[in-house]
Amino acid sequence: MPADRTNRLDELAAGSLDDRLAALKALCASAPAGARRGTNLHIHTNESFSVFRSPSEAVWQARQEGVAVLGINDHYTVAGHDEFRAACAAAGIRATFSLEALAMDRGAEREKVLLNDPDNPGRVYLCGKGVTRYPADGSPAAASLAALRTAIARRSREMTAKAAELLRERAGAAGLAWEAVQALAPRGNVTERHVAKAVFLHLRQLATGEGGTATADLVERLCAAQPPAGAGDAALQNFIRAKLLKAGAPCFVPETEDAFLSLADMRALFLAYGAIPTYPVLGNPVTGGERDVGALLNRLEGMGIFALEVIPKRNTRERLSEIVAAARARHWPVFNGTEHNTPEAQPMLDPFALDPDFEPHFLASTEVLLGHQARAARGEPGFVDADGRPTVADARERFELFRKAGR
Repeated sequence: MPADRTNRLDELAAGSLDDRLAALKALCASAPAGARRGTNLHIHTNESFSVFRSPSEAVWQARQEGVAVLGINDHYTVAGHDEFRAACAAAGIRATFSLEALAMDRGAEREKVLLNDPDNPGRVYLCGKGVTRYPADGSPAAASLAALRTAIARRSREMTAKAAELLRERAGAAGLAWEAVQALAPRGNVTERHVAKAVFLHLRQLATGEGGTATADLVERLCAAQPPAGAGDAALQNFIRAKLLKAGAPCFVPETEDAFLSLADMRALFLAYGAIPTYPVLGNPVTGGERDVGALLNRLEGMGIFALEVIPKRNTRERLSEIVAAARARHWPVFNGTEHNTPEAQPMLDPFALDPDFEPHFLASTEVLLGHQARAARGEPGFVDADGRPTVADARERFELFRKAGR
């Protein structure tokens, strides 16, 4: 690879926003775009946690792979939206803007019902798809989002302190500081994934100074368990997270009450951002709360939620068919994505995203979301109103109206 191209790839993650966008434009100019196909409306960036070091880097991979429509969907923040918007414009990719957060269904928690968090009863991931306005700092919605980030960061800090103590006890490695974890999140949106990465980086640095001691050996010493044979950097980070930070592990810290909003309050928060409240169906494993897809959709409709999302690669063909068919019968959109909320590199389009059994509805749903954004930008009603009610009563008519607007 030519040196100037390598430098530009590095610049996608370094320097100022202007530097990153300049590097992206130069890369795009050096590699003419080919045919565009496929949609991915759910990727995370470094503004929450991701293999991508910037929104611009995510957009560059999407352009290389010929993605037609790309959507940012970070946890608890919209901080990456401006860069993502500019990067997609530079790359000639249509863009959608969303966010994701974890809410709590207290009734399901009491009844021990698992929904789309397979390990914790009552916890529900929700997305706000198609952000069309940005409440001012200090507004109730922005303040709620900031309070959630604060609670999650406080938990991460406590886990970091436990991890630092364990490092001293088991690996003789002092010096893991909270500041090292914070440095991995550009605006302090720190999660347990950042803690795991900071621990790994600390061990890797120690390994280089211990006469060639392998990082994996130090990971084994710290975790009191042997990592998978041949595990690379990403796998070791995931191993550390599983063995140290999850429930029952030595550095686990439970979430506090202020780390969650109720489902109703989270829905209201997303509506304040002009977004469509959307339920991501886990797919596999099939949880008790998602086993009957029809019953799940009835429950969601009763809560004022009229859209689904899937990460296709998590599903079998049979399960994905069941989800998409149930949504199509109600004329509900089903947004698709890959997440990229991990350290591993992976394609922007999984095989199901281009599968003829699913791609037509994924594309139509993407057009609905683009239509929601476009109509809101013109001052027209979006897919739902400020209270979350559908702006067109007939579901089929509503779907087709917004699909047409999105084309």
